[in-house]
Parts: sequence; C-alpha cells; structure tokens
Amino acid sequence: MAVPIWKDYFVTASGSTYSGLTYLDYRIKVGNNVIYQGRTFRRPGDTDFNIRVNDICADYLENVLPTLSQAEFTALSMPVTFSVEGYVSNAWTSLGSVQFLNDWSYDYAYVAATMGMAFPINGHFDPRMPLVWTGLNVSTIQATIYKANGTTSNVYIPIAISNDFNADFNSDFARSVRSAGSGTAVFYTESWGDVSKVVINGVTYKAVTTCGQYALYYVNAYGGWDAFLIEGNSLEADNLTRYLRNAEYDNRSVQNRGIYNYVNEIAKTFTFHTGLFQDDQGTRMHHLLNSTDVYLYDIAREEMIPVTVLGNTTEYKTFKNQGNKMAQYTFQVQVAQNRIRR
Repeated sequence: MAVPIWKDYFVTASGSTYSGLTYLDYRIKVGNNVIYQGRTFRRPGDTDFNIRVNDICADYLENVLPTLSQAEFTALSMPVTFSVEGYVSNAWTSLGSVQFLNDWSYDYAYVAATMGMAFPINGHFDPRMPLVWTGLNVSTIQATIYKANGTTSNVYIPIAISNDFNADFNSDFARSVRSAGSGTAVFYTESWGDVSKVVINGVTYKAVTTCGQYALYYVNAYGGWDAFLIEGNSLEADNLTRYLRNAEYDNRSVQNRGIYNYVNEIAKTFTFHTGLFQDDQGTRMHHLLNSTDVYLYDIAREEMIPVTVLGNTTEYKTFKNQGNKMAQYTFQVQVAQNRIRR
C-alpha cells in the first residue's frame, strides 16, 4: 500500500548485518536515477540504523517536473517507488523500497490510493471551463453524462495530454498537471452538448450557468487536482509599491519635477466571494486555501494564471458556528508574478 508523504517512514538497516559500522552511507533511487546520497548514524542505544526517508522523498515529489522539450509531456507514475540502498563491503545493497503519494492531508481515516484523489469542494463547473480529475495509474476514465433533456450516456476519456496541451494553457500549469501523476485528465464537456452533470467514480460535477469569470485549479490535500468555480462577487486590484526620489523642481524639465516617482512595483490581487455552502462543502475549503499549487483560470479569456492564496488563517465554517446561516468564504489570491512600471 502506498504511504502518504506526510507520514514518517523509516527504512531499517539491521544491526546484525552492519554491526561493525559506526555509520552507514546510503542512497535513494527512483528507477535507475539516484536522487539522494547521504550518511546516517545510529541513535544512542539503538542496534539498527533507522533512516527516515519521507522528507527526502517529499523534495523529489515537489521539484521533479517533465521537460517541455519532449514531443509529449511525460507524467510521473503515481505512486512513486523509492528504493533505498546501503553501502557496505564496497557494494550497494538493497535496504528496501517504499511507494509514496503526494498526500499532505494528515488524515489517517482517508486512504487516497483506494478512496480516490478527486475531492472537489462542491463540484460546480461552468461548461466553458475544463474539468480536471486525478486517479492513480489509469489510461482511461469512464464518465457518465447526464443531459438536460433527461438522457444518459457513458463516455471514455483517455488520460493523454499531448504537446497541444501547452497551446491551451501556459506551460507552467501543463507541467504541474503532468507532475501530479499519470492519472490526471483535463477535458471539456462542451462537445457533449447540453450537459447537466458528470459523474466519475462516484464524484459528481454539476454544470451551472453563471456570469462568473473565474475558476481556481489547485492540488488538494490528497495530491489530486480539483477545480473551484467562483460563483460570488470578485474584485481585481493592484497593490502598488512606489519608489520616489527628491529632485530639484524645474517645470521646464521632466527629470527635475520635484518628487519623482521613478518605478512602481505592481502586485495584482483578486478578492473572491464564494457561494453559500453546506457544512460538508464549507469544511472542504482548506483543500484550496491551504494549497501551495493554485492557478486562476479566466474563463472569458481562456487564460491560466499562477497565483498564491493570501492569508494566514483558514476557518472551518459550519451552519452552527455562523449563527445558523449557511457558510460563505471571502479570500484573496495574488498573481505569482509582480510587475513593474517605470
């Protein structure tokens, strides 16, 4: 069974085998590639070498990305298998292996490998935006389509994102989706006609018609990609940092206009208001607000923009703790690239 990356995982080198060593050189491999090599010592009182590997492997899961020079994007195969080897008698010897999922949920009750990696907040989507779904090592997913006229049909969606994917969205998002694993699909429902909802592996996505312009795509706590449609109001703003210098005032010269604003740094932010949530929907907002990999999708412009969620607190709102009213969230995101104007 694959192990969530947040759990401490130890690989043990038996003291009976390595009894003559005061330290042990070891390495971690993915396939034939060595991703880490280091040295470990026994803890006082221990007879074995116990190597905690999950933090090292977490760095690999975070930073390894497919290259854009390939004809097609290459995905990681999730869960990723890490092999640990120890160096003794001038040879590398296997100490064991472990499979990790990019799961940062700290949830003992939920097993993403068997219970699924798709965990949308409310499952709402605009037919103009793409849907995302993440599974584990699947080549095709089956979706049940429910149309407005009452008919139902099944479609099979291949998990294959070619280099054309980069033409639809920015390469940063394309690379991030592929690094989530080979079970991530990105697809549109518009070609299927007037769809009212889509069901994939028991997860329901409901089509809603809004005047909303934005949606957020993010990696949830279980390591899967989800999308969240902004159904409330939104406000775009520029936060300015102005750099000034004092100069001689002479109205015949632009440079000598007194206080001179020679450059502005512009940080673009968006303030979003969600729709009304039921309790189970509201308590899923942490999957978005705590995520470190978030993208803003401008539905009208069909543009994907990397953003950072602002704020240092995520509240778990319920009907009861909101004065017997349905929960609603207000939060901010900042575009990941600051701009300057001279």
